[in-house]
Amino acid sequence: MTISSSPAATDGKLTTAYVLTVAASALTLIGLYVMDWFPESVWGGQSFLDFRTEHLAGRVGATELEWWESLGDTYFLIGYLVQTAAFVLLPFVVARYNRWHWLSALAVLGAAWQTTGLIGAAVVNTTLAPALGPVAGVLALIGWGLARSAVNE
Repeated sequence: MTISSSPAATDGKLTTAYVLTVAASALTLIGLYVMDWFPESVWGGQSFLDFRTEHLAGRVGATELEWWESLGDTYFLIGYLVQTAAFVLLPFVVARYNRWHWLSALAVLGAAWQTTGLIGAAVVNTTLAPALGPVAGVLALIGWGLARSAVNE
């Protein structure tokens, strides 16, 4: 393993990996910060940050939560910030020769954490926005695999 932090030479796989990871980053940011999570007919068109605030306020005195509900609540507390950072860094680290490429796994785990948060909060009757995070996680995983394949050739 070399200590170089520069990406591998450009080829078809690597270009596709970059496109997929940039798309994954864009989907995550749009889904969390731009689009409304609920339509106007349901809760007046709440964004993620509005829903997050209400959801956590409703859980303040809650007892006897299931484990997936507690894990989901941690996503709404801090996980969305970890996911945001991981997806912003994703296109810059996915094709590195050094160990920085493992930050890509954090993006995939962030998307899985978001899915757990959605299940724990029983998010239903939503727009497309909450589904963009898990889709971005799949794109990140495919992009990481393609980048690893291109770098290891």
